[in-house]
Amino acid sequence: MHARKSIILVFIILLIPFSSLKAQLDNSGLEQPVVKDTTLETPFSFTLRTLAFNKNNEYFNTIVKGYTLFGYRITPAVGWQINKQVKVEGGVFLQKDFGNNQLTYAIPFLAILYDWRNSQLLLGNINGSVHHRQIEPLEDFERLLYDVPESGIQYIYKKKKIFADFWINWERMIYTNSPFQERVSGGLVSTYDLHKDENDHLQFHYQFRAYHKAGQIDSVFDEPLVTRFNNSLGLSYEKKWNNHLFKGYKWEGHYVHFLDNSNSFELPYIQGYGYYLNGTLKTKLGDFMLSYWYGDHFYSYKGGRIYQSYSTITDSRNFQDVRQLLILRVMNEFHIGNSAKLLLRFEPYWDFENDVFEFSHAIYFNIFKTIPIKK
Repeated sequence: MHARKSIILVFIILLIPFSSLKAQLDNSGLEQPVVKDTTLETPFSFTLRTLAFNKNNEYFNTIVKGYTLFGYRITPAVGWQINKQVKVEGGVFLQKDFGNNQLTYAIPFLAILYDWRNSQLLLGNINGSVHHRQIEPLEDFERLLYDVPESGIQYIYKKKKIFADFWINWERMIYTNSPFQERVSGGLVSTYDLHKDENDHLQFHYQFRAYHKAGQIDSVFDEPLVTRFNNSLGLSYEKKWNNHLFKGYKWEGHYVHFLDNSNSFELPYIQGYGYYLNGTLKTKLGDFMLSYWYGDHFYSYKGGRIYQSYSTITDSRNFQDVRQLLILRVMNEFHIGNSAKLLLRFEPYWDFENDVFEFSHAIYFNIFKTIPIKK
């Protein structure tokens, strides 16, 4: 316990003078949101969303084994800005994993966006995954590379000091006598600006995540009702610089909690917690982020795999009471014109509990382009 407190204290002291200009890991370069068009003069538009990726995880522990994600995702869609407040966008979502001659996914894509005052309401395919900007222990950004787009309902509220993103992701539908249970997840990401000016930004963060598996009309009788929650409280401070090399730094810390409120319990524990501390130095050569994670009996549905105390390996019952990691992230982002980005990452980490060094590296090519369709 004393060693852990010492590590946290040293980490905080070291990061005060060095730290991105986004909350936690900055995945904004991977975003492809459904947004309102800026003009009604050409109400129809064509949008192309393409993400090519290669992420290699060299992991050899009992919580998560190494694997490689390699392929591309593409969503061509046609949008119709019906009026100043309502937009409909429809198309098809396709994914092709390299080394597999079949399409991994071919799913209809439809989003209805209602924008008014300080609010946005999305029905259908919502701005999910990395768009929520949830911290890594609660939301694994890798879902963007292998999971289907989120679908359900999303409400976003933006005001001068307040931001809130609330969503429900309906993952699996059931019908009468379905041989499986329905699955639904959701969450809330919110921030409040305690102080903000041109160069300084102090924020309070609250995040929530929930998962529920059940059903009243299915034909399943031997599986328990599952309900699990996560909460996170955090603070962040960022400072912008303007010189020939350094662009700014940021420090942030989050306390996260896990609670299993199921009827009967599948996991080896029903409650846990963790500390997630980040610091990033943003330079013109790239971003350098140092993260410290301490998790005690921690679990989050589809959270980052290396942060879990319970194994994410299929059919494994392995678990570790404590996960303690020190992670370095070296990140580069190159803008290629206005619609394409190339992202490079190298992420080594040290596992204190198992005394092992592991790493991952990745390359992403994101194309996000909207073209008006003229009469």
